[in-house]
Amino acid sequence: MFTSPLSKTALAAAACLALAACKSDEERADKYFQSGLELLESGDKERAMVQFLNVFEFNEAHLPTRQALARYYMDLGRPAPAYRQFLVISDHYPNNFEARSTLAQLAFAANDWTEFERHGTVAVELNPEDPGVQAIDLGLKYRIAAIEEDDPAMDALVAPAEALLETLPQNKILNNLLVDHYARNGMMNKALERLDVMISAARGDRQLYERRIAALAQMRDYEGMEAQLRAMVEQFSGADDVKAMMLRFYMERDELDKAEDFLRSISDPADEDPARFVSLIEFVSQVHGEEAAREEIQRAIAENPNPNRFKAMLSLMDFQAGRQEAAIADVEAILAEADVTKFETHAIKVTLAKMLTSTGNPVGARRQVEEVLAQNHLNVEALKMQATWQLQADEVGEAIANLRLALDAASEDTQIMNLMHDAYMRMGEPDLAREYLALAVEASGHAPEASLRYAELLVNEARYLSAEDVLLPALRQSPGNVDLLSLLGHVYLRLEDFPRTTQVIETLKRLDTEETRSIATSLQVETLNQQAGTEEAMTYLEGLARYEGSTVRTQLMLMRAQLLTGDTEAALTIAEDLASENPNNLGIKLALANAQAANADLATAETTLREITQARPEVDQPWLQRVRIARRMGDAEKARTLIDEAMAATNRHPNIMWAQASLLER
Repeated sequence: MFTSPLSKTALAAAACLALAACKSDEERADKYFQSGLELLESGDKERAMVQFLNVFEFNEAHLPTRQALARYYMDLGRPAPAYRQFLVISDHYPNNFEARSTLAQLAFAANDWTEFERHGTVAVELNPEDPGVQAIDLGLKYRIAAIEEDDPAMDALVAPAEALLETLPQNKILNNLLVDHYARNGMMNKALERLDVMISAARGDRQLYERRIAALAQMRDYEGMEAQLRAMVEQFSGADDVKAMMLRFYMERDELDKAEDFLRSISDPADEDPARFVSLIEFVSQVHGEEAAREEIQRAIAENPNPNRFKAMLSLMDFQAGRQEAAIADVEAILAEADVTKFETHAIKVTLAKMLTSTGNPVGARRQVEEVLAQNHLNVEALKMQATWQLQADEVGEAIANLRLALDAASEDTQIMNLMHDAYMRMGEPDLAREYLALAVEASGHAPEASLRYAELLVNEARYLSAEDVLLPALRQSPGNVDLLSLLGHVYLRLEDFPRTTQVIETLKRLDTEETRSIATSLQVETLNQQAGTEEAMTYLEGLARYEGSTVRTQLMLMRAQLLTGDTEAALTIAEDLASENPNNLGIKLALANAQAANADLATAETTLREITQARPEVDQPWLQRVRIARRMGDAEKARTLIDEAMAATNRHPNIMWAQASLLER
């Protein structure tokens, strides 16, 4: 094609205009940047930010502006927006040293190991002589050695880290490396010294305080733990989960007087928000009894400007004591005079809904909840009740929608997270369900109940290392928790980590209760079974059983072991001896029935089980055993009759419902 002179002129003009526009965009970006700098230097930070953001309309990759913003956020102690700015810089300028080294340090602080490696590796290549980069390099090497469990390689990095620390005394990577090394090697005093240095430089970092508590727990320095927890309560005064940690510490050490003193120090009956004083009332009820709790409630009624909620608490206590009709009438009378728009009125309505549910009036309960949600669609307790009903009706999508609303309003509520887990399990989304159990652990501050539920799920999935990662922080917070120790021992057994199993066994023995001795024995037997075989484990159990001070549990464990190894006659002998010595112990009777059934004496086993169901009709296991025996005897009609009786006696226990479903399927 040919171009006319006129066309050439037009193209040239267009090119000039385009160049002028490019030059104009760059000039405008620089102008906004300079204006932003001047405003920042004069202290007008808000207008400076506006000018900096204007720069990106003309040049998204304007390096000086990105750097200025990133440094500004770093100075403010806001790592997240600083990280975003440095990340944009690294995308546009991959060899920018400041961006790469800072990103590596921020990723380390956030435990984002993938990004730490990605940016740290580039920073080391760009400037290996920089002291900060040398710290990054040591951190990268130490992490690899730790993953590979290469102790000599980790030890070799300690001396250079200690030397570099003289130049960079506050460097997080070096300090964390050394704390980890000292703790691994039992040098707890040195680990504490490093943690103290780190805390002095970052008093707002809760994770450092929690690591110090873990170190003190490892040293069994309970006085130090108490002092550290009190310091955390003061430092993080608005964090209720820290106060819960303090209370849990006292409770697990059975220091009830200290627990009560602490609760009284943080609660006031006249507070507008009654939550903490309600916790005190619940504590007093458990420790000192109902009458003492009633006295505390009466004090709150006299002092609180909004006493209706406490009046409702008295009614709830009456309800739980069996005076149900009078209690419901009292709550309805309170509501008749209350302002329906007030928060405490909504709480009372939810309390009434729970009472009505317990008395078999779901229609009345739903009406109360619907009235609350009509006034306040974000009432957390009402949303939880509604979601629970929806899950029971298999309306899973609607339940999840309500639970999301509740979680937005109460992001730390572990009950909501547990309900979310249940909902997603019903939807067939186990990964999402698992995530909510993990969130519940974090929200609870690694509380035992939440940690156990999540760890048990991981154990069932054979993810033993992940389960250990959940259990260890929980034990640092609650070092004497028997359930946590028991599950950790079984995790180590499955990992065949016998030295650490033995550590758990020794810890349980030191607690020295009948329960902990029994669990320790069980772990010891299983350890012997895995290491030396069943015969040695049985010999160990028999030795315990012959010992004068042996417990009933040890005898039962021996009986079960004999059943598993096929020695049913010996198991029956033990069960008969135990039953004659403990005629009113229904658990031993159930063991006897199992031994009788194992010896093919089904008629006698049925008689024993019938005695148990007559004494404790609400317990599901004896009924299930009777159903199994009826099926073994070929009496399908009797099995169906027993299921019907069990459904009524146990109030439709889930295990009985499963058994019924199994029969119907056949």
